[in-house]
Amino acid sequence: INVTTCEFSFLTKVTVPLKSIMYAGQSEYQKVDIIETWFGKTLVTDGKTQSAKCDEHMYHEALVHPALLKVKDCKSVFIGGGGELATAREVLKHSSVERVVMVDLDNVVVDMCQKWLPEWGDGATDDPRLELIFGDAYAWMMNTNEMFDAIIMDISDPIEAGPGIKLYTQEFYSYAVTRLNSG
Repeated sequence: INVTTCEFSFLTKVTVPLKSIMYAGQSEYQKVDIIETWFGKTLVTDGKTQSAKCDEHMYHEALVHPALLKVKDCKSVFIGGGGELATAREVLKHSSVERVVMVDLDNVVVDMCQKWLPEWGDGATDDPRLELIFGDAYAWMMNTNEMFDAIIMDISDPIEAGPGIKLYTQEFYSYAVTRLNSG
């Protein structure tokens, strides 16, 4: 039996039977795998589980809905990361939202998730309210004058040499808060 170790955090690793490898590749930024295990279809980047079919909805719903329900009449949302498009899916459930800007570094992750995990995004890229930008979310945020009602970061864990480490800095969040509309 082929097995794989699913790493959910530095404290939690589980070895489970590997049912299939749907995609295994290397992008410019990271190793990308889409596999199927006991947890269902699973997105793995650089050996770390990002989301799995059995529980992705709990993570993405909890990430999005409390923040958007806190904002009265939320119209504009920035998503940093969000490659599997499930965060966009949840944001777009809010009828008050008129515009969503999602900036993800890795088009390979987004493309492979659309191909192998289409239920994660559930047609989000077909919604005209979503503007999908492939680029560095840190650089984009630090160079924009645009204002948002909510900013949601759906990014990989901070790996010291990883591309997203700057998204975990006080500098980033100190600036990001200046891009929020009052209220």
